[in-house]
Amino acid sequence: MASITRSPLLPQCSSCTRRYTRLGLEGWRPFQQQTRGKQKLAKEADTVTVKLLQDVKTFGRKGSYIPISPAQMRNRWFPKRIADYVPPTQLRELKQQHVTMERDFDFGVEHPSQEEKGDEVKVQPTYYVRPVEINLLSPERSTELISVFVPSTIDFHRQPIEPDTAHNSEDHQGASDAADILTAALAASAKPISKPGATGIYGSVSTADVASTIKALLKHNDEAARVILTEQDIRFVDGLIEGETTRVKHLGRFTVEIRVNGAKEPIKRTVRVRAN
Repeated sequence: MASITRSPLLPQCSSCTRRYTRLGLEGWRPFQQQTRGKQKLAKEADTVTVKLLQDVKTFGRKGSYIPISPAQMRNRWFPKRIADYVPPTQLRELKQQHVTMERDFDFGVEHPSQEEKGDEVKVQPTYYVRPVEINLLSPERSTELISVFVPSTIDFHRQPIEPDTAHNSEDHQGASDAADILTAALAASAKPISKPGATGIYGSVSTADVASTIKALLKHNDEAARVILTEQDIRFVDGLIEGETTRVKHLGRFTVEIRVNGAKEPIKRTVRVRAN
């Protein structure tokens, strides 16, 4: 009777059993990895040949055959009818006929001439400058706003020139020499008034003063502040004396005309120069 004994080649303990099993798996693993490596997924072609249905810049003229990425053809060109697919049978015939199927990168691109390249002419880039948009008022609307916001009488205050009889010896007692010089200079700068009863003033009231006062009255309204008015649009028409044109040099009431550029009728206002 054969004795049942354990083979000395088999593992004798649990640790040896695990080691023996691990060695067996390591021998099987390379075969498994090699089997997996043989399984490959089908890749999409890098390009697809299409026929252009219209001229496309940097690609080619209508009717040309060019390669393009499948994604661009599928998502953009085919839905927009820019190009059409080429059937495989037709593609084989085109290859047999040696038809050029390449992209033309220079199509529709302007290049500098040889003369410009030789002279190395550098063209400065031009930038678009947006014009300033000013919403101007019409002459009729400007005239209407002046009529509303400018009162009928515009007052100015000036220092009157006292008669020479008022400067007697008693008035000059205790006065300094500087005061006498200043008084004499002011009197010399004031021209004599030939109009009977007119009182001269130090300085004057000019059309520029009237224009500045009118602008100050108009600026309190947003629309009226857009009125364009200059001293050339204002002139004295009544109350002047000989030698006065664009300014008055005596107290009194004067009539001025305000004519906006382009308006048919002027506006008349009264300028009153009063003693300060």
